[in-house]
Amino acid sequence: MEDARRNGILAGVAAFVLFLLVSVGLYLLGGDDQSALEKLRDIAIIFIVLSSVVVVILLAAITAALAYLILQIKDRVIPLLEEAKGSMGEVTGSAARIRSTTEFVTDEAVKPLLKITGSLSRMRAMRDVVTGKNQSVSKLAKQEHLTERPRSSVPPADKQGS
Repeated sequence: MEDARRNGILAGVAAFVLFLLVSVGLYLLGGDDQSALEKLRDIAIIFIVLSSVVVVILLAAITAALAYLILQIKDRVIPLLEEAKGSMGEVTGSAARIRSTTEFVTDEAVKPLLKITGSLSRMRAMRDVVTGKNQSVSKLAKQEHLTERPRSSVPPADKQGS
């Protein structure tokens, strides 16, 4: 990690020194009839053009790298998707088999048990009613007897007479 940091600092210092040398060289190459401001203007134009060229080259490299990456992804992802599609068909088939097995077990095992349990419950309820052991029916009858309202001694008015 420290070597990379040192190499980065050295590269930055080298670029700065190269920039200064090119600037001084371009300034000295300027004509004697030019003022210092005109020389600096020309140097600035040269650096702007050079930086534009570098940017265009970098953008072209990035575009080429992206195109290469897209082609590589396409060549590798499409077979993977086709493979996954085949696997999904197997998963769908397994799910359908599980669903049909569940329906079969429900129809063949659970429904008959429910019918038997229901029949036994009905028989137990009939036995309790016949033998008088059905406490809930007798409690309900007692509650209705206790909660009956006394009838009023006044007969209801005739609707015809009014």
